[in-house]
Amino acid sequence: MTAQTEPARSGNAVILALAAIAALGSMAIHMLVPALPQLARDLRLEAGDAQLAVSVYLAGLGAGQLLAGPAVDRIGRRPVLLAGIAAYVLGALGSALAPALPWLLAARLLQALGGAAGVVTARVMVGDLFGREEQARRQATLMMVVLISPSVAPVVGGLLADLGGWRLIPGMLGVSALAALAIALPMLPATRAAPPASARPFMPDLLRLLRNRQFLAVTLTLAGGSSTLYLFLSSAAFLLHDFGLSESQSGLCFLVVAATSIAGTRLVGPLGRRTDAVLAGVGLILSGATIELALALVGVTGPAALIAPMMLVGLGAGVVGPSAISILLYVEEGLAGTATSIAGATQMLASGVATVAFAQFAPVSPLRLAIALAIAASGAFAGAIARRS
Repeated sequence: MTAQTEPARSGNAVILALAAIAALGSMAIHMLVPALPQLARDLRLEAGDAQLAVSVYLAGLGAGQLLAGPAVDRIGRRPVLLAGIAAYVLGALGSALAPALPWLLAARLLQALGGAAGVVTARVMVGDLFGREEQARRQATLMMVVLISPSVAPVVGGLLADLGGWRLIPGMLGVSALAALAIALPMLPATRAAPPASARPFMPDLLRLLRNRQFLAVTLTLAGGSSTLYLFLSSAAFLLHDFGLSESQSGLCFLVVAATSIAGTRLVGPLGRRTDAVLAGVGLILSGATIELALALVGVTGPAALIAPMMLVGLGAGVVGPSAISILLYVEEGLAGTATSIAGATQMLASGVATVAFAQFAPVSPLRLAIALAIAASGAFAGAIARRS
């Protein structure tokens, strides 16, 4: 074995370990999505109320990153990671036992806070372990691996719901979190602890970032692109159910969209060498949303009309995510964790607000969803253009 292949294999093993932790955050969304109609029936909820299980989780995933980002910069990576897994498991257990919507939402919020710690820790540790030139490619690899699990998650979630009900889903997530920690923790190196200077107050760091035009533009791009994807995820299960698909069949439709996101991560390197990868990815997102709107306006509906344009959205999201994170890691010296956590929090909070706002326009229809997708995608495009101006 050569000296070059050994570090490469070691680096790949670490990426897989970090991906196992980071994937937990999004799996709690994707596994539950195809079971939302069943959850609504079980808890006697309207569709809009059931969608709150996604919206509240997104809000928690955003707020959790605001807490986890400064924490990893100040007290180190492992303590934040361990606390996050504990919260995730407790939240999953509470969700499985929830007798009513308020209990479910409280448990989902706790689970999201824990999942956020894994997302932030994984991103920052990649920046710790790999050089500035290499880490963009490693971030893309991380995101690709992370997306594999959520791409399978809707299928697994749909099968679990068909076999034993939606409550099996949070139970499986809790077990998965413990297994991921047991496998990954021994493989993760002890990345640097927070230096003494990191004890500085949080507000000056925040103000530095808010004065950074590139940070604001990239954050807006992430928020718009993420909102486009999560508006689809929170609403499409009800449309697919109306089209006559079962939970497991709906899961396969979500798998198709997730697979295009995985493909998008493989385009990050080639696009980054030739053009602005963030702008290219946003162009794909806006194209998909525009096609979705055009089809709805002329009355073309059905599973294929819903899913095919979303494949472009998924492809663009796969390009934008790692490209934007690579920029944010170096947007302000010494603020990798804080910058990525604030951007990630804004991304999730914007997605949560968008899904809550859209739920007020129930019942879900293809045209209403397409209009919401076009608005969110336009926000992402505005951010990408502002970054270049």
